[in-house]
Amino acid sequence: MLLTVGFVVVALVAIGVVTDVSAAFLQRRSLAALADSAALAGAQVVDLDAYYAGVPDGEPLPLDRGAARQRVLDHLRRAGAWSAFPGLVVEVAASDGAVVTVRLRADLRPPLSSALGLAPGVARAEARATLTRR
Repeated sequence: MLLTVGFVVVALVAIGVVTDVSAAFLQRRSLAALADSAALAGAQVVDLDAYYAGVPDGEPLPLDRGAARQRVLDHLRRAGAWSAFPGLVVEVAASDGAVVTVRLRADLRPPLSSALGLAPGVARAEARATLTRR
């Protein structure tokens, strides 16, 4: 009887750990996908004046820096980023004129750890996007 109870306790702890690790992995993956999509959205804001002035093939398309940042933030808002990741922090949403960089940070919410009141971990994701003319 004691062996059975011990086995059940060990099995429940193992299930809880596997559930938390899986949830953390999926949340990090979702945050990375969100950063990727936001960077791509920002990279689609081409500076048309510079583009029409001529961009050689294979060179990065010139981006409108202010519009790229605004497009990133709009994309995150439309995607429901702050409801999907409470406490989401946009550490970087900027463009240097050729590359858009998005860096996000959010608290992880593993189900068992959260239920037990343990401190959540932090997930970070970074994405960079560049559009080139072919």
